[in-house]
Amino acid sequence: MNLTAHLLDLMLKASNLSRWQFIQKFSIPPLVAVPRLPSALLPVFGLLYVLIFGLAVVGNGAVLVLLCRRKALQSPSTFFICSLALSDLLISIVCVPATLLQHFFTNWLAGDFLCKLIPFLQVTAIGTSMLTMTCIAVERFQGILYPLHVRNSYFLCHAFKMLVAVWLVALAIAAPMWFVQKVEVKYDFLFDVHHTCCLEVWPSQRQRRAYTTCLSILVFLAPLVTMAILYWKIMRELWGKHKVHDVMFQMLPGSEINKITRRKKRAVRMMATVVMLFVACWAPFHLVSLLLDYGTKPLVVVQILGFSNSVCNPLVYAALNTTFKRDLLALLIRGCSCLRGCCCSSLTVTRSIKGVKVIIRISICHQTCNLAKKAKIMTLFNNSFVNGLLCVSPYHRVMCMLFCIIRATRMLSMCI
Repeated sequence: MNLTAHLLDLMLKASNLSRWQFIQKFSIPPLVAVPRLPSALLPVFGLLYVLIFGLAVVGNGAVLVLLCRRKALQSPSTFFICSLALSDLLISIVCVPATLLQHFFTNWLAGDFLCKLIPFLQVTAIGTSMLTMTCIAVERFQGILYPLHVRNSYFLCHAFKMLVAVWLVALAIAAPMWFVQKVEVKYDFLFDVHHTCCLEVWPSQRQRRAYTTCLSILVFLAPLVTMAILYWKIMRELWGKHKVHDVMFQMLPGSEINKITRRKKRAVRMMATVVMLFVACWAPFHLVSLLLDYGTKPLVVVQILGFSNSVCNPLVYAALNTTFKRDLLALLIRGCSCLRGCCCSSLTVTRSIKGVKVIIRISICHQTCNLAKKAKIMTLFNNSFVNGLLCVSPYHRVMCMLFCIIRATRMLSMCI
């Protein structure tokens, strides 16, 4: 029996009960179902979302900063890793805070534009992540099994075109979300409450199921099968007894061959780990999305597991790449120093002394304070030390830099 407002009034008059007494007596659930976590779990999930947001923004932001500062952008793999980091930043900056607010508030507070934008960006980011990892697998496959056919300049251009295609395909796949996401105000006459909801409004349930099925196949299952085949062939090549690319290494010494092979194996392990973590984090989300559209209710909240994947990739890069780990720690230490009010910068002075090129690197720490403070400026020249005076104003900092250059020049002139 469908409960209507008129029928509810008749039942209340017949039972001689108030609205709340009637609801409690017959244990009637709300007519408008608003998904919300139990109150006891809200602090736990709130803390998890805040941790995911902070770690993902810091980690992926550091990845982008480090890769863009270095000359590593000459590598196709770096283009793809930057794309992965950008996708994870999209999820962590846009989707994580919005989902957290949905858990704490029963009404949608962000308006119609963000109601369309957030799901659109989430689908785009998930699609670009999976398709980018597929491009990395293709690049690894070509570079390891067919190294003579790959020219670096050509493949850089090819990698850029692949990335443009990946983002365009992901945007096209996510485009329907922009049109079906709507803000609606639903009235629960049983509890006499208005709910502002951001939800998908499809013309029919059949179209919704078709889109969800195609989405899972295009951005999850098909790329996953492709990557599994490519990485299986790569591992058979690198760890097998007969290597196709041994001919091109015949002129190299044995130590160089082992070094190159170890480097390739390490790169393959790193990207295989990234793929497995992505599958482990997002497979439950896709499975539950399919179950929801086909009528089965999930028993667990899996969206936070998918969001946690945005934290994993920087940790994998740091764990399996020594150079990246060192650069990441240096960047984080410098960032923490700036937050405490001590921003370190470096100055390099190059001079030719009797035909010998000498480079002096000066590390400067700007201590933000009201009064001028002394700071030690160490130069890598004969283990010498120079004392400078640093102040909070930009003018005094510029003067301090000039002072350091003059002192370093004097030290060099004394050695000529």
